[in-house]
Amino acid sequence: MPLIAMNREIGSLGKDVATGLEQALGMKIRHHEIIDHLANRARLRKSHVISFLEGKQGLLERLRTDEVSLRILTADEIMSLAESGEPVILRGWGATALLKEVPHAVRVCVSASRRTRVRRMMERLNTDDEEKVEHIVDQNDESARAVMRRHFHSEPRDINEYDMGFNTDRVSVERCVDEVVKMVKSPEFSETSASRAQLANVALAHHVRAALRMHHSTEHCSVRVTADAGLVQLYGTVDYVEQSEACSDIAKGIKGVRVIENHLHVAETGDTSAK
Repeated sequence: MPLIAMNREIGSLGKDVATGLEQALGMKIRHHEIIDHLANRARLRKSHVISFLEGKQGLLERLRTDEVSLRILTADEIMSLAESGEPVILRGWGATALLKEVPHAVRVCVSASRRTRVRRMMERLNTDDEEKVEHIVDQNDESARAVMRRHFHSEPRDINEYDMGFNTDRVSVERCVDEVVKMVKSPEFSETSASRAQLANVALAHHVRAALRMHHSTEHCSVRVTADAGLVQLYGTVDYVEQSEACSDIAKGIKGVRVIENHLHVAETGDTSAK
């Protein structure tokens, strides 16, 4: 099944490219589903989730929001959609970074110059207040940079983070769609048993991280998770032996986990578990 991850840049025509791909490949753009699920799981208003995802939180919202939990849950939701078996397009929120290790995921950057994006947004908003629109564009750009730097240590316009990039100053939406379709159908990005296995590994690690973060006994534990064909390894430091045991027990309950190797260091005793 096709799997496409795209950036989100205001005024770039990325939304139009995604819509074109949706029609050309019979795919589905996933957006509101992620927001709805995150709001329910984190017990937050949708507006708070949206402001977090788009990097536009005010001071009061930042104080009220557990950003680490939301980041972990966002990754969990994106990976669930990626492995759902449906041909999906995931725009923004770190999808391009999260799917970097998945061979059949096509990661696309659609961009345009600031000048062009300001002009397009002025037309879209039906305003001649150029200064106001420049502020909107700059604010969105800075928010995107902040999110990618903070959560993924990357830059949203770093072409090395993508498989294909387009500048819609000169390249039409139709041409962008055609080129991405070609790449999706190319042998290099064909879905194979190996690529599905890699997706499953990446997804399982994120599922375990989310479960640990959402359980009251392990929510404050800093645990690094790796997964390989159902073998899950836990690394990091916890305060008590009971927390280490709880991490193993919670991880065992996640679908797809076969074996747990617990390498957590227990600060209380200085021991490292191996279960």
